[in-house]
Amino acid sequence: MAEPRSSAGALPASSIASDRRRHGGGVARSGRIPAGVIVVACGILLYGFLFSGDFLVASVVVRGTSLGDPAEVATVADAIGEPIFSIDASQAAGRVARLPYVERVTVRTSFPDKVTITVVERQPVLAWQAGGQVWLVDTRGHILTGSAPAPDGVPTIVSEMDAPAVGGTLDPAIVAAGVAATQTLGTVSTEVRWTRDDGLVATLRDGRHVILGSPDRMPMKLAVYQTVVGSGAAWQLLDLREPDRPYYK
Repeated sequence: MAEPRSSAGALPASSIASDRRRHGGGVARSGRIPAGVIVVACGILLYGFLFSGDFLVASVVVRGTSLGDPAEVATVADAIGEPIFSIDASQAAGRVARLPYVERVTVRTSFPDKVTITVVERQPVLAWQAGGQVWLVDTRGHILTGSAPAPDGVPTIVSEMDAPAVGGTLDPAIVAAGVAATQTLGTVSTEVRWTRDDGLVATLRDGRHVILGSPDRMPMKLAVYQTVVGSGAAWQLLDLREPDRPYYK
């Protein structure tokens, strides 16, 4: 007797069972690997590839340093020996940028094992000699590094104050005044000092002394100095701490 069909047209249970037998028991027995398993397996393989010991940073190239130490830059970047794909270039650049002599920096990774660090350094405009050492200073007063002797073309101020520390700062006004004074006096002076009591004091090659004092009104003080020198007046000490009332003897 024929098996009845439902009013909705569904196949009878015996037909479904027969179809399952013909196709090996349904999806569970089809031999297919679920997509989720494939994704997880690929992720594991990719992780192993990216972070395996075969792609560790073996070379760090530092460019652009003249004041700074390339070895220090490479160490601070903290890239050597790390998996190349784990290096965060922006974080490495941020660490290097905190070095006092660094103005800006870029970090680039290259497969399979190289990191290139390009540094633009701050430029020293003054050498500050204190405590038996010379410290290089930029226009904003940043103490960049200790260096002896000062680079060519960088004027030196001899300070009676305590020695500064790398990464610290000097008053930018003092830096500007020191640069202006050494440029104006040029080779006429043998030494320009920053003293505790009188501020800037210059010793000239003929043994005369010029007291410039504090950094304020330095352009006016230097202009008065040039006027007095040009006048031909005889003097051994020229006090310009009050440039509108210069005193000499």
